[in-house]
Amino acid sequence: MSLRRARPMSGSALPKLSGPPPWPCVELEAWAGRAFTLPMGDPRLQSLFSGQAPDSRPLHNLVGAADLWEHDPEWMDWLHPDSPAHDQKLLERDLYLHHWGQWFEGAQRVLDLGCGAGRFTQWLLAHGREVEAVDPDLRSLWRILAHVAGGPGRLDLHWSTGERLPQVAPVDLALAVEVLNYVEDPAQVLANIAQVLRPGGVLLMSVEAKYGWAASLDAGAGSLAAFFEDTPVFLECDRFIRTYGEDELRALLAGWEILSFEPTHYATSGPFETAAGANTLAELLPWEKLCREHPLTAPWNRAWTVAARMPA
Repeated sequence: MSLRRARPMSGSALPKLSGPPPWPCVELEAWAGRAFTLPMGDPRLQSLFSGQAPDSRPLHNLVGAADLWEHDPEWMDWLHPDSPAHDQKLLERDLYLHHWGQWFEGAQRVLDLGCGAGRFTQWLLAHGREVEAVDPDLRSLWRILAHVAGGPGRLDLHWSTGERLPQVAPVDLALAVEVLNYVEDPAQVLANIAQVLRPGGVLLMSVEAKYGWAASLDAGAGSLAAFFEDTPVFLECDRFIRTYGEDELRALLAGWEILSFEPTHYATSGPFETAAGANTLAELLPWEKLCREHPLTAPWNRAWTVAARMPA
C-alpha cells in the first residue's frame, strides 16, 4: 500500500525513493502531477473496477466520488485556490483546529485516515509532521502528493480503508475526520486505530450528527426518508452516510477516555450556513456558540467533534 510499491499508470518509471518511509516531501517533487497505482489494501475496492455496483453500501460513496472527479474536478480538488469549495473547506478546517489545537502539540507522527484530497495532511506537513495518509480514493491521493511535493514534512500514502489499515509504525495522533459515517464497521475501524496509536496517543474524529445534515446545502436529493426512519442515508452509486446521536456515539467510544465531545458545524456546512454568512473563523465562532447554546438550534449541529485517548 505504501508509495514504496507505487507504479506509474503511464509514462516513465517513478523516481526511486531512498530510506524508510515516510519520505521527505522534497524528495517527492518529481512525482507531482503523475498518476500512479498502489497495491489495494482492501480487496473490496476491486469491485469498483468491475463495472458493477459495489457489494458494500459504503463503497457507493466512491462511485459518487469518481463521478465528481470526472465531471467536477475543480470542486473535488479542495486545496486548489481556484476550487469553488476551497474557502469553505479551509474554514471548516479552521473550526476543527479551534476545537482540537491543543492535541497537535508534541504529536510528530500522525495517521490521517480518510485523508481525502489532503485538507489536514497539507496542514500537518506544513508544520513539519510525519503523516501516514490513508484513503480509498486513489485520485485523492494523487492530489495530495501534487499539493505537498517539494514542501516540508514527511509523507507516505496508502490506498486502503479503515477496516484494512496498513501496518505502519506507531503514531502519536490519529485523525478520522468525517470517516466513521462512511464505513461498514465503525467499531472495527476504531479498534484498528487503537492498534496503531502509541500508548497515550489521541484520536481526533468527527462524524455527521443526526439532524443537521438534512437541512444542509449538500443534502442529497431523495435522502429525506432517512431523517424520519433513523436509518443511514443511502443513494445508490452516490452516497452512504451513517449519522450519530450523542448517546450512540458515546456508546461506540466505550472504553476510550473522552477528552472533548462537542456539537459543531451549525454555521458552516450546516443548516445555518447561508443565514450566518460567516467567511472567517472570527465571524463563525459567535454563531456556533449561539446555536450550540440556544434550545431551539442546539439539536441541529451538522457534526460532532471528539478527542479521545487510546484505551489502555
